Amino acid sequence: MKLSNIAMLVAAVTCMGITQYAEAAKVGSSLKSTRGMAVYSNGSEVIGVVHMNKYGLAPLTAIIDIPSQRTLTDVEVTVLAKGKNGIDINYEVAKTELLQHSGIPVFGLYPDYQNKVKVDWKENGESKSHVFNMRTGGVKFTPQANARTSYMQGEVVVKATEKFKDRLYLVDGFGDGSQRSIVSHNNPGSPGAALWDRSPTLSMYDTNGDLRWYMDYQAFRDANHYRKTGYVMGLKQVGKDLVWGAGQAYHRMSLMGEHVFSRDLPGNYSDFSHDIHHRPNGNMIIRVAKKDYLNSMGDLVNTVRDHIIEVDQQGKVVHEWDLNTILDPFRDITLKGLDMGAVCLNVDADHANQVATDEELRNAPYGDVPGVGTGRNWVHVNSVSYDENDDSLIISSRHQSANIKIGKDNEVKWILSARGGWKGELAKKVLQPVDSRGRKIECTEMGKCPDPSEFDFTWTQHTAYIGKDSGKRNFNLFVLDNGDGRFNEQPLMPEDKYTRGVEYKIDQKKMTVQQTWQYGKERGYEFYSPVTSISEYYPDKDSNLIASMSTGLYAGKTIGKIVEIEHGEKEPSVEIWVHGMAPGAPGYRATVVTPPFSK
Repeated sequence: MKLSNIAMLVAAVTCMGITQYAEAAKVGSSLKSTRGMAVYSNGSEVIGVVHMNKYGLAPLTAIIDIPSQRTLTDVEVTVLAKGKNGIDINYEVAKTELLQHSGIPVFGLYPDYQNKVKVDWKENGESKSHVFNMRTGGVKFTPQANARTSYMQGEVVVKATEKFKDRLYLVDGFGDGSQRSIVSHNNPGSPGAALWDRSPTLSMYDTNGDLRWYMDYQAFRDANHYRKTGYVMGLKQVGKDLVWGAGQAYHRMSLMGEHVFSRDLPGNYSDFSHDIHHRPNGNMIIRVAKKDYLNSMGDLVNTVRDHIIEVDQQGKVVHEWDLNTILDPFRDITLKGLDMGAVCLNVDADHANQVATDEELRNAPYGDVPGVGTGRNWVHVNSVSYDENDDSLIISSRHQSANIKIGKDNEVKWILSARGGWKGELAKKVLQPVDSRGRKIECTEMGKCPDPSEFDFTWTQHTAYIGKDSGKRNFNLFVLDNGDGRFNEQPLMPEDKYTRGVEYKIDQKKMTVQQTWQYGKERGYEFYSPVTSISEYYPDKDSNLIASMSTGLYAGKTIGKIVEIEHGEKEPSVEIWVHGMAPGAPGYRATVVTPPFSK
């Protein structure tokens, strides 16, 4: 069949609410559509019907149908760039993906645009190629938002070196807060964090700053359904899929929008937020809380961000870390230095740079508020990861300004934190700072060190993930140091705050820690994020990603500033600014995504 004989079906047909465009092989007979399928009057074969957003959740995707009698191999897809500065998205498609979709998956279309998608393949030993036309609609993240082609607004800085041109960044942010669920827990005196709920903006950008994917979360969300509300957090790519949690459940779907599963949190666990870690064996580490927990004061409470569970591939619990029994829920040194204007996503600019008193922390009502004791937000774990070398959990605790490693025996292995406030056996687990020659660095109880450029702790940090070349003895940790409450106090001038990504090398035998690299301090307040954000190492390009996602929060003009830096270097290879959907709404995190269709 000659490629010159290809003709496009002129009209779009609509089937089950999904607009479909068809392209077929012209063989001299009339063309008609039947139930959304393009066929010829003599019944001859079609090259493919294009199903836009076939699965209903990813509007910038499509499937090109392959008739069952056709066998295509060596399939390669290129979504052609828009304009002279645009970025092609190119990927190979494995046979298993062709079988999965009964067609060719198309990923990375531009919104509100007549896209051109080049498909190359082999059939019966012959190389073939065709450019499909695919029209997409505008973007509407929430019912309250105006339709637009991108949620990037205002002045945007976009820079990328050639090595990083093909990067795609998935950003999970928060839109307006007008959509709230009716979900609440059974204990009005200790409500936990059940009411954490906001409609998200889940979108992906190329290094030209163009929107190339988003999830239609309104097609998934149901404010009246226990399983389908809550802040979307922990969003990350796991193999060919996306995994995230929200409220009382966790979810998995493909980047094409295929829903894989939604699972309720098991048993008495509740209020997912922040992070999920996927282990190589398929198990998941999930940050949760617990309902109907009897605390040390004899009160029955719903706890707040203080439990971590491991579930197997069927969702069965195989381990629990209860931080109320592992750590000290009454350690308050960090809580007394917190900026009460921004306690994670509870943002109140009227209380910016104010701190809480001892009395306020100890007599705070139960619930999602800063305070000591089980049933209050005393630990605020905002990231979880896992060291397979010694079967241990690594957590970031914002409200303890501490990064902590805990074994499967629920015993603390080490604590990276200022020494102040740690007591008894926990005090023995605090790491000793050293310089590059292994000499001790003497820091105060409050965490002030002689030369902060040589060594500084992390303060109200947001993620603590395993860094490059981490081993059994020398463990490398990469942390997003938000920088609020530095030295367990508020600075005289708020503009003195800064956010950085920082790497540490931990000698787990000697119990020492050395700071080996940092980026962000030199940028000062302009790069400062009081809440949220992420840092993560990516081995494919030997690079460190730092996303400072709530800069400008108090000014009501939030900008997520994403940089990616070759490991050990001082200047970014990529910098992209993403502006928030709603005034005062912080971005949450950003992560690298790769097209998931190759062999």
